Amino acid sequence: MSIDFTCQKCEASFELEAQDLIEGTEKIVCPHCDTKAPANLSEDFVAALTEMRAQIAVLSKKFAVTLTLEAEELEDELDDEDEDEEETEDDDLDEDEDDEESEDDEDYDDEAEDEEQDR
Repeated sequence: MSIDFTCQKCEASFELEAQDLIEGTEKIVCPHCDTKAPANLSEDFVAALTEMRAQIAVLSKKFAVTLTLEAEELEDELDDEDEDEEETEDDDLDEDEDDEESEDDEDYDDEAEDEEQDR
């Protein structure tokens, strides 16, 4: 399985074999301008690639798998997920405010009952 890369710095394209990345015989380095992927990102990428290959091998017993990923598509999906998470956090804050209002209402009800008993 080959992976096509396009360098963000010089915009040149190059191709690496997934197996070479997994075995560590190749690194993610632009052959045109020598821009390197940070070590931690490369390690995470290779780990994910290894896991994906293992899962595809299992799945291939039942299905043929062809996979195409475009970085731009993933960025759009990640942006959408970030927005969803922000909305969820806002909803959680609103619920907390509602809880506080409910507690205040309960206190008010208790005060009203006390006043009626005093009469």
